[in-house]
Amino acid sequence: MKRWLIIIFSFLSLSVSADVVFSGLDLSPSDQLLFSAETRGPVHGSYRTLFSADVGSQSFCQLTFFPERAVLLENGKRLQIQNRFGIFRTDENMGSMKVVDEFPSFVHGSEIQSGKIRNVESSPDGRYLLYYRQSSVSYADLVLFDVKNKTQTVISEHTGFSFDDLLAKWSPDSKFFVYVKNGMVSYFSIDQLTGSGIIAENLRSIGEGSINSVNWSSRNDLYYIKRSRVYKILSAEFFTRSMYQSIFEIGDIVGKIPFGFDPNFDRFTISPDGKKILLEKGGRNLFLYYLRSDDYLSIGTVKSLPYLYLPRNTRVKRVIWSDTDIITVLTLELHNGEMVPSVYRIDLIAQEDALIFKQTEDKGVLDISISPDGKTAALLKSDRIELKEYATWTREKVINSVRPLHILWRNSSSLVVAGGYTTTLVDLESGDTQVLLLSQIGDYGFAKDGAVYGTVAGTSYIWNADKASWSPADSVTKNESGNTSESFRVYLEKSTLGSYRNLVMLRDIKGYGTKPLFPAPEKNYESFPKSEEKLKSSIFSHGSRIRRREVSLVFNCINTVEGLAEILEILSEYDIHATFFLNGEFIRRNPDAVRELSGLDHEIGSLFYTYFNMTDSRYRIDEGFIKRGLGRNEDDYFALTGKELSLLWHAPYYFVNSDILKAAEDMDYRYVGRDIDPLDWVPYEECHGVNLYKSSRDIIEDVLEAKKPGSIIPVRVGEVEKGRKDYLFQNLDLLINGLIVKGYAIVPVTVLMEHAK
Repeated sequence: MKRWLIIIFSFLSLSVSADVVFSGLDLSPSDQLLFSAETRGPVHGSYRTLFSADVGSQSFCQLTFFPERAVLLENGKRLQIQNRFGIFRTDENMGSMKVVDEFPSFVHGSEIQSGKIRNVESSPDGRYLLYYRQSSVSYADLVLFDVKNKTQTVISEHTGFSFDDLLAKWSPDSKFFVYVKNGMVSYFSIDQLTGSGIIAENLRSIGEGSINSVNWSSRNDLYYIKRSRVYKILSAEFFTRSMYQSIFEIGDIVGKIPFGFDPNFDRFTISPDGKKILLEKGGRNLFLYYLRSDDYLSIGTVKSLPYLYLPRNTRVKRVIWSDTDIITVLTLELHNGEMVPSVYRIDLIAQEDALIFKQTEDKGVLDISISPDGKTAALLKSDRIELKEYATWTREKVINSVRPLHILWRNSSSLVVAGGYTTTLVDLESGDTQVLLLSQIGDYGFAKDGAVYGTVAGTSYIWNADKASWSPADSVTKNESGNTSESFRVYLEKSTLGSYRNLVMLRDIKGYGTKPLFPAPEKNYESFPKSEEKLKSSIFSHGSRIRRREVSLVFNCINTVEGLAEILEILSEYDIHATFFLNGEFIRRNPDAVRELSGLDHEIGSLFYTYFNMTDSRYRIDEGFIKRGLGRNEDDYFALTGKELSLLWHAPYYFVNSDILKAAEDMDYRYVGRDIDPLDWVPYEECHGVNLYKSSRDIIEDVLEAKKPGSIIPVRVGEVEKGRKDYLFQNLDLLINGLIVKGYAIVPVTVLMEHAK
């Protein structure tokens, strides 16, 4: 069982080239080795993790635990941390952090994960874990792991894989969860798993939608939106409702919204009493509605409802809705390459006669969490936690912290602050703070008595191997570090294998043998083509096929701006520079987005002055028309941004002929073509029974199969006019990881051009 899971997750370990560096070797006379691994990845950047090893037996122990993800389980009894080295849990007393053996970890021989780490979601009671068993870049099996019985159950095969989307949504009592496959929402019952048996997946269907289409209430009822109707489904009725949904509605209609719900971009939150809904339209604009099953006639006084209009570069990160009907919303706005947070509040009782969202004066808020009793809000900032009385929003206390990352309420009087250097338990009544874990460490080594010591922010700690925890130390008498004992010598050797820049090597002095201390990663890059492909001098459609494993991502901004903020955020997370082509319609319709884009380190080319089908016989396309269109786009871009477009372009729909090419060449433009058409521009509506339309995940699979060194891969920005079920930009990180695991760097088009010379 354990071996099987390790093999699975080793396959999932998508590597980012050269992002793991080992250092700090210190070998004791008793053949105990300390070393650190510095990793670099999206979201959290770089951090260093400390390990100890018995070099004789080659057994390992992890000593620090950086909280890339952190959750509390079993009503606050246990802390679970997930990072690229494995999954770890404390005991029931918040002590003794140990690896969860049933999942792969570096100390048990698995490769260190690179890039974004995969979601592993726990049930609220901590009994079950949901995870993806990946079968390809875009698809995976959804698997349920029983922590108590050490068993696994495949819930659904060949579901869409994602790094960031929720795998499922658990009911508060941990008896059910809902998940999505092929655009259909389904439920799963834990009672069926442990009792009468699991019924077929097609009999567990709730209806069309995405994970955004459903939400649980605090009373374990499921709310589901389909088109403009809001349904309430009692958990006890799942089986009957799903079995007979062809005859009866899947649930009771409890309300309607005044426009269609788009599962791609919309989300919603249900009030604690189940009578109101806060709808996020397009993930940014907020509407509050009172739910009524019949809206044909007005009953009583007509109430003016609040609406919060947010800029297009803004997304809603957190919505808190208290039992006292006070809503708090945390938003993030992309501005000059940085995410700028804002907080809005509305009191539905106190402001009943004048409902309006009010922006607070809070700055720099990274996250918000409310206490179990609903009385206190904890605001996460870069250097502290601010506690506020939730009802009045007045500050009660400040907890200083070095790089806090997560705030987790253990109960209403204590919380866990998981940070970039330490994870602490704070007692709000006494003010006492207990260090539970070290996230990463500065200086470390062996003390004179052989114990392992480490320092964090000037404080020394001693590692207690029996308790698997750190204890503060007033003073430490340090031993000199070394790399040789009577039996062994350790050293670092450069490596080009996978994501490891170097390896820790172990030389057996007495046995005259040398080997790596731990397994080197396996990474089989694709072979280069045997010969170069010649390019047309007038069209650059790909780079060199034989010189470097690199490709370009090209983003075509045609008219609307949907997806741009997400694209820029993902490119920033991966530190990728790309090429954007702007059409004149996009520049005129979205001036703020263009200004934002112009201030970033991306390459900006022209997609002509207007977007139309140049093959249409109604239009006469001559050299003069092309020159005027390119020139007008240059002027409009300069007038808006004060900067010049690069001399790269392509025509709408990638149309080309000799007149077009000559006109652009006269203006020193280089036409950028493509060698892959993802077909992400094909609408769903017109393609029933036609093979052109493909989901974004199928597109990614096709692109990764078709790409070659030097490929130019275009991605459309914005919605397709007649709609799609999903968009390629929504799964851009899957495409990026898929390219990286095959050994490809992602570079701007001009870099491809330079390397093709």
